[in-house]
Amino acid sequence: MKGFLIAGLITLLTVAAVESLSCVQCNSMTNTCVNSTTTECPSDANASCTTFLTNASLGGDITLYQDKACSAENCSEGVIEAFTIRVTDEESFHFASQCCLGQECNDSNDTIAPPQEEVFSNIECLACYGPNETFCNVTSRKCYKEERCVNLIAEFKNETKLVVKGCSNISNSTCQFLSTENRVVGGVLFQKFECVDNFSISSTPIPTVTTTTDTGSKVSFTPLALVSFLLLGLVL
Repeated sequence: MKGFLIAGLITLLTVAAVESLSCVQCNSMTNTCVNSTTTECPSDANASCTTFLTNASLGGDITLYQDKACSAENCSEGVIEAFTIRVTDEESFHFASQCCLGQECNDSNDTIAPPQEEVFSNIECLACYGPNETFCNVTSRKCYKEERCVNLIAEFKNETKLVVKGCSNISNSTCQFLSTENRVVGGVLFQKFECVDNFSISSTPIPTVTTTTDTGSKVSFTPLALVSFLLLGLVL
């Protein structure tokens, strides 16, 4: 009898803990995540807290997108390992997500990490970024060791899109997960996600963009166009 009472008490405490779960709940497309505080989760999404973010380094770190929510998931799937896509030495995009079972998540994965080893490989990738394929001015980039080519098209909640191509340290498991057509993570629809390991500079020519004398306008166009077209209403 005593054992049953103890088991019952543990069950009640567990249920109470689940029911009282609080998470930060925000999406930078609809409401700012800056200085957001935790609020109690709804009864149908009180198993875990989740976060998803996209950061960019375009001459300075910018938070392009952030989503924090309550979830009914038990964190067994839907979490991607943090990865970075490098377009140039100065321009890169960082994606990260967390699922924290029964507790609030921290922001430990929100920074763009340097490559594990700055040793070039024989892999060269198409590289560009923009709000669509038309404004993604393709050049080429030689990858570091342990990087592969990635090509993605992501659509956010307000139907704005982000196209990114470049070299990435993405893991096999994350690549396989996101390669599923129309995968949704943190409110972001990945319409296209491709990983290529064997795009060798010795076997496949890569188109390059011919630069003009008006380099100043070209250099300023891409970051400013992305900021004005994509970042409107996002967290800066």
